[in-house]
Amino acid sequence: RVERQKTPINIANLEKVAAAFGVPLPNFFEADALHQPVVITRAGSGRKVRFRGRKGFRCELLAHLKKGKLMEPLLVDLASAQHDVPLQSHPGQEFNYVVEGRCVFLFGKERMELKTGDAVYFDASVPHVCRALGDGPSRILAVAASPDYPLHGNIAVLLEDR
Repeated sequence: RVERQKTPINIANLEKVAAAFGVPLPNFFEADALHQPVVITRAGSGRKVRFRGRKGFRCELLAHLKKGKLMEPLLVDLASAQHDVPLQSHPGQEFNYVVEGRCVFLFGKERMELKTGDAVYFDASVPHVCRALGDGPSRILAVAASPDYPLHGNIAVLLEDR
């Protein structure tokens, strides 16, 4: 009846709906913000976070202000990891582009060396990780996408602030 606009919904029931879909309650009240046609993140102004734990990679979120995203672009400093980050998987797909330096891309049991300008597009449900090679800088542009991304929300919930 609520869906057909035959009866109103109270806040308590709206909270239950939000919990069932895994979205924050304020999303129901930010309709205009979800229809942002463009969001610009100026060089170096993205939200700075650590990915995969306190000793993991330093990252810059490149679209942190965009609401209702279908993908999450990150600039990842692979050389900043303070230990060998383990392979992990997540739903959806991912694209990685080596912006600077060299890295090793581990995908399941495969090992591939990548250098500046190389790119890899893959099924992210297979355990994977990129690790810096050598002593110099190593940075990638990573873009994670998933068909259910709007439901599970912002990748920032998986990250720790710097």
